Amino acid sequence: MAEGREPVAWAGRRAVVAFPEHVGESDAARIREQLLAVLEDGAAVVIADMSATASCHPAGLDTVSLACQQAAIRRAELRLVAAAPAVRRLLAARGLDRLVPVYPSMEAAVAAGEPDGPGPADEAVLRQLLDALADGIVLADEDGQIMLANRQAAAMFGYRPGELAGQLVEQLVPAGLRDAHRLDRAAYALKPAARPMADRAQLAGLRRDGTTIPVTITLSPVPTASGHFVLAVIRDATHERWQHDVTDLIRGALAEQAQHTAGLLDRVVGGLFHVGLSLNAAAGQPAELARDQITQALQRLDDMIHEIRDHAFRPPHPDGGGPPW
Repeated sequence: MAEGREPVAWAGRRAVVAFPEHVGESDAARIREQLLAVLEDGAAVVIADMSATASCHPAGLDTVSLACQQAAIRRAELRLVAAAPAVRRLLAARGLDRLVPVYPSMEAAVAAGEPDGPGPADEAVLRQLLDALADGIVLADEDGQIMLANRQAAAMFGYRPGELAGQLVEQLVPAGLRDAHRLDRAAYALKPAARPMADRAQLAGLRRDGTTIPVTITLSPVPTASGHFVLAVIRDATHERWQHDVTDLIRGALAEQAQHTAGLLDRVVGGLFHVGLSLNAAAGQPAELARDQITQALQRLDDMIHEIRDHAFRPPHPDGGGPPW
């Protein structure tokens, strides 16, 4: 800690948490406790003072990210002060400079004032909270025009933050499905309710580069004094689809194996029955004829043993390659 710098300083509802010159992993744990403590104590504005910080461990950046989320939840405002170019580059690399306002000096951060009621500060907090979510969030009006899209939604469809606002939601739907989507949207407007967008297991989204991605979408109506809006929560289902494909493959393989095993059991039972008949018949026959029937019975048993062995060590693929697991 630089000499003369207090770890936490209060001025009204504004709290300043000072970072040391070199933020290590142990420092990050202490700073996290301080940031969360001032938020719990009711700070309206929290300034993370990194003006004297020259280097920062990744854990320190994680601490700032956590504080950003907690500030959004508590309707507080988090500000960063960073002067060293190396620190500002680290913040930019993590995307923190897009979530939290970064000021070059304490004077500039303090001059930004304090929120004293609903207004731009509340909107900034809301946007911070939305951008911190892992799912894509899109708010559209009755005409399908996008009024707001969080950072995750923009990234999911290949857009920069803020670029989706003002576009129609059909811009995110493959061309061949847009007419059907308009009909679905009109039907939803007649009976709005919180529900999945469609009964289909998967929906397709159109990225800016023309590629498509599987998505799952949940819709919720948002009535306001100025009109009715629809909030869509969008999740990239690429990994989920891969899991389903693997599950279907495994189920198919198990079903095929069960069918093959049942067929083998039927053949073995039938074969043993015929062997028994042959041996019974040989008991009352002349020696030469009995020898032939016993030889045939033994040959049938040998064939069944080979078939059972082939089934037990059968490879999983038709080409016979690879181990059975």
